[in-house]
Amino acid sequence: MPGIIYADESLLLDMDSKVYEQVVNVATLPGIIQASFAMPDAHWGYGFPIGGVAAFDAKQGGVVSAGGVGFDISCGVRTLYTGLRADDITPVKEKLADLLFAQVPAGVGSTGRLHLKPKEMDDMLTGGAQWAVQRGYGTAKDLSRIEEQGCMTGANPACVSDHAKKRQQDEMGTL
Repeated sequence: MPGIIYADESLLLDMDSKVYEQVVNVATLPGIIQASFAMPDAHWGYGFPIGGVAAFDAKQGGVVSAGGVGFDISCGVRTLYTGLRADDITPVKEKLADLLFAQVPAGVGSTGRLHLKPKEMDDMLTGGAQWAVQRGYGTAKDLSRIEEQGCMTGANPACVSDHAKKRQQDEMGTL
């Protein structure tokens, strides 16, 4: 089966070469259907690349691998409902993609535009996607399409190290 990576040239150049190797390895697993896929934010994982997607047919010896990527934290790609139909965007899809790449920082070392003070960071960690919706970065309807409504009960920012919070400062709002 083929391996397909959804990314432009600049993202491909920034990807760790181990991602390519893992996409190929997943494509050789028994029972794989169609292809081994990797999303634009793919990075090296434990077996599958994190950001990797594959479907398997159990009748053809396929596997179920909850830990294929390791301990995924649901970072990165989301599908948001827009109400637009394929016919609406087909004529402008290249322009739309260019605009998204221009507006959303992506790739290793990219920096977001949103910088939070420590208290705001803790509020974001506690509030999750609801915090983002309250600030206009999404809609209430988006929350219904995210596991746990985008917020895990009992989230405690004190459990996040200062090092991780500082790293997040630059990466907030990036892919």
